[in-house]
Amino acid sequence: MGKRVTDLVKIIIGSKKEIKVAADLTVGTGKDSKYILENTEVARLYGFDIQKEAEKEAKKLIGDDQRFIFHLDNHANIEKYIKEGLDLAIYNLGYLPGGNKEITTKYESTIKSLEKILDLLNKNGIAIITIYPGHPAGKEESEKIEKYLAGIDQKKYGLIKIAYPTRPNNPPYIIVVEKN
Repeated sequence: MGKRVTDLVKIIIGSKKEIKVAADLTVGTGKDSKYILENTEVARLYGFDIQKEAEKEAKKLIGDDQRFIFHLDNHANIEKYIKEGLDLAIYNLGYLPGGNKEITTKYESTIKSLEKILDLLNKNGIAIITIYPGHPAGKEESEKIEKYLAGIDQKKYGLIKIAYPTRPNNPPYIIVVEKN
């Protein structure tokens, strides 16, 4: 199985039949957002990133698609912008590809965001979290996120972890949370 985690994320997104409202909580270069816009029936896709460079890259890739609503803000502040239920939320944690590796997602804001996202998910809505524990900040973030998710109500949410346990050097992995 030579797939990258980003390929697996696309398979998961493709398995969802109805995605009308979604959020990309870590837009980065915009590849996940573009995939969602091109491969689902999404009517609104809220995008978040803290870096102006990410906004520029994403808008260059996505163009002027009116369904994409970008916010240059931390994903912990989603309640300022999203007032409706979500069918899909996606996180691709870590740092901006090709960007400053010192600017990474932080577990504190990611967990604050997740708390809000889990409430916003519609029934059968999913949150897909791609985690990169191969660098020190990512390792800490992965541990804190897993600890947080271990404490959520298992009657309300189902969790799946998809990992490559035989790959060396703390490879990236995915956690999918589905609202029951």
